[in-house]
Amino acid sequence: MPITKATASSIAPAAKGDLVVGSATNDASVLAVGSANQVLTVDSSTATGLKWAAPAAPSFVGCSVNYNADLSIANTTTTVLPWNGELFDTDGFHDNSTNNTRITIPTGKGGYYLCFFHFKFNNNATGTRIAILRKNGSTTVMQSRNGGFSSSFSYLTLSGVFNLSAADYIEVTAYQDTGGNLNAIGGTNEGMFGVQYLGA
Repeated sequence: MPITKATASSIAPAAKGDLVVGSATNDASVLAVGSANQVLTVDSSTATGLKWAAPAAPSFVGCSVNYNADLSIANTTTTVLPWNGELFDTDGFHDNSTNNTRITIPTGKGGYYLCFFHFKFNNNATGTRIAILRKNGSTTVMQSRNGGFSSSFSYLTLSGVFNLSAADYIEVTAYQDTGGNLNAIGGTNEGMFGVQYLGA
């Protein structure tokens, strides 16, 4: 028989949190309370179509890219770094050949992102090194600047959280003024650029 207020109220749940639910035979029954932190989930294989279960783990969304060979950065020239390798890319943020300087926010994935990059210049004791994370080709969102080097490698690294909309793209630019060309060192762990979605 259909569940009515009268029939539902005639069923006495035995424990705090028990639920009165309908079954496939149009009878009212009691769904026992689940364990702490479980959530109510639809499951057509059960008699009531419901069950208590652990919440699904959130899916990781993001990407991390690199370049696999040294990049020559011209003196006093701002250079947008290309990234021709992917460590991972869950949602098509990056393409290794088309616009490979960019990480682009996919449709439906606008929100807050942890953005990060790091790379290193070859050893040179002269001048300044600058790296900029920029949005949509022009807007600077963060910058790393080093100077006063000895003959060791110079590292440029930054991370920050930013609100990005679908179709926004971010890039990393490099600058140096040593007086000649200077390599940004390539390799799996030498240069890295990426994002992690944190939420809307």
